[in-house]
Formats: sequence, structure tokens, C-alpha cells
Amino acid sequence: MPDAIKSNLQAEINGRLTTLVNRANSLIIESVNEALQDFELTPTQYASLAMLGCNQGISSAKLARLVNVTPQSMGTIVSKFEERALVTRQPAEIHSRVMTLTLTKQGFKLMQAADDAVRIIERRITGSFSQAEIELFKALLRRIGDTETV
Repeated sequence: MPDAIKSNLQAEINGRLTTLVNRANSLIIESVNEALQDFELTPTQYASLAMLGCNQGISSAKLARLVNVTPQSMGTIVSKFEERALVTRQPAEIHSRVMTLTLTKQGFKLMQAADDAVRIIERRITGSFSQAEIELFKALLRRIGDTETV
């Protein structure tokens, strides 16, 4: 392949939305992973704690949908949380076979501390953006996330 074509192709690939989002995602996840090591949490575990923190009393299946993991994966996450005394499971009032999840005091404290660490990363990432740019970026990401045919 001639150098001019190769260079144009490289520039085109580097400018693609998928390439740019992937690069940004990799950098963000790397930073979040590093910050969450102090709490012995993965990004998915952190997201699970955060979602549970604002949705106390939901089922493991509902939490899995909120975090975008399989119910089986969430079962593993919840079991690890139980081992660390971060959550409790109780039968749901509407159906005794459905178990609801609640953060313990220890789980809530861990979630808050991890969330503080993640917020620091978010502020570092968006530090050079105006508030209007941040809101526009969030709105555009929501539109992508709401697209059913991706």
C-alpha cells in the first residue's frame, strides 16, 4: 500500500468516533481501576455499589440490568459483597423467592469513599472543559446510549 494511502487511512481510522471513544474509555477505565484498587473493587463492582446505593431494596436481576451485566455475573458480585459484609439479602415482600439487596453501613461507607475517588478522576478528566461542554458531552453520550440500533 502506498504511503499516501496508508497515511490517509490511518488518519481516517484515528478520527473515527469508535476509535476516539475506545481510546477515551481505555484511559478512563485505567484511571478508575487504579483508584479502585485501594478499595479492592473493580469498576463493575463500584458501579454495582453505586447503583444499589440509590436503589436500595432492588433484586439482583434488576441491579444486573442497571449495571449492564448478566444476572449470573451479578450473582458472583453480590456473593463477594456478602462475604465482605457490604450487602444483605432479604426476601421481597411481594414474592418470597425474590431476594432484595440492601447496602450495609459498611457497604455504604465503602461506596461513598470509592465514589469520592471516582469523582476526583472525573474532575481531572473534565478540568479543561467548560460546564456547558460537559453538559453537551453528557447529552451526546446519552443519545448514543439511547440508540436502539447500535
